[in-house]
Amino acid sequence: MKCYPKIFKKEKVVLPGIPEKRTKGVHACNFKNDKQLSGDSYKIGLNKMKSPQKFRSASPEFPEKLHNLIKILKKIPILRTAEEHETIYKTMKLIPDVCSQLSDAELKELSTTVIGEHWGRGNKVDGSQGFFAILKGSIKTHSTYYKRMIGGYFVEAAVQSSAPNLTESSSQAKLGVGDCFGTLIPLPARLQQDVLAVITDESSDFLKIPSADYLRIREEIAKREKLAKEELIRGSPYYQSWPMVFIFHLTAQLKWRTFPTDHVFVKVGEISKYVGFIKSGCCNAYRIIPALVKRPLGKMIKRMRQILIGQLQPTESFGEVSILLQIPSTYMLKAATPVELGMIDAADILELDPIIQMLLLQTSKPLFENITEDDIKLDYIKKEIEKEWKHKKDMILKEVLFYNGIIPGVGKWVHEPVPFRKDEKKYQVYPHVASYRT
Repeated sequence: MKCYPKIFKKEKVVLPGIPEKRTKGVHACNFKNDKQLSGDSYKIGLNKMKSPQKFRSASPEFPEKLHNLIKILKKIPILRTAEEHETIYKTMKLIPDVCSQLSDAELKELSTTVIGEHWGRGNKVDGSQGFFAILKGSIKTHSTYYKRMIGGYFVEAAVQSSAPNLTESSSQAKLGVGDCFGTLIPLPARLQQDVLAVITDESSDFLKIPSADYLRIREEIAKREKLAKEELIRGSPYYQSWPMVFIFHLTAQLKWRTFPTDHVFVKVGEISKYVGFIKSGCCNAYRIIPALVKRPLGKMIKRMRQILIGQLQPTESFGEVSILLQIPSTYMLKAATPVELGMIDAADILELDPIIQMLLLQTSKPLFENITEDDIKLDYIKKEIEKEWKHKKDMILKEVLFYNGIIPGVGKWVHEPVPFRKDEKKYQVYPHVASYRT
């Protein structure tokens, strides 16, 4: 038997493949029979293929898309359609300097307020009151800096230019399609004079985000988030009687997080790492107990089983008592559906004012404390008996059907539901059935 694999089992011979010649598409390559790709060129090709989507593109449809975008921006924002707003939003997500500074919510709001500007050759454009993205043409920097990011730092033209074709002055640089200049936060009056000014090298079109619109939208989004946090905390049963002064301390520390299904929030025997307020979705609580499991040959073995003891619905919270009293959890909390959570870290809870901590202990209660271990065991035995009885009934039913030659879902035993229209009766008598009855 040891010799059989050596005689009959042979390694599969892998023949070298002939790559196909591609002449269309972004990753077009020209293969030749007399030359082979070196290791360095192979790595470069992989890096190009894995690079993220950028604003520039070599596709023939790209100039037409830019032309359509410029045409859309010429309209007044209130006259644009929903499809046109979506086109602007998708384009703004492809501009690195815009996408890196703004959140997705801010991008969606600003896509409905941005405007387009057209400047002729040789004009000076002031970028101290808005953020500009070049859609057509090119510009040259006029001063040392041409861009200011939200962090507050200025970007030098000679260092950060994407198209470093220097002109007469060493501080000037040429910027092309996809580059940005200006600022989202307006400059003070003492710094506005030619600090972020540029000169158009040719006739150019820009996408402009006015600084006033950005500040207004940022303030509106912050107000909406603050109201949503307050409503979430006030909706919890433990916090409905709290004064708003104390709730403000919690909303200042609350952060939004989204978790997938089956994510474990709290483990058995561990102290909770944060206080969670469920905004959407639901969580299942499990208790782990030892149980006897019957194996196929009738042997009984001991295994640990997770028993469902409860469920947390939206507006409910968890983790307060575990963090404040440093008590390990007696249950495991797992996401039953995708869950959106408002969470406060344990360190922030422990740094709250002692009065707020005392109020938390008075209003909060340990979850699932009324469920004893005997109740869990009885519930487990009941479910196992129901499961065993259901399995026994299914086996008897299958044996009886098979004995009579009936195999559901096979041959003539395939029954497809008859579709009914809304105007038809559910139990309508068809003509051939009526004639058979007569």
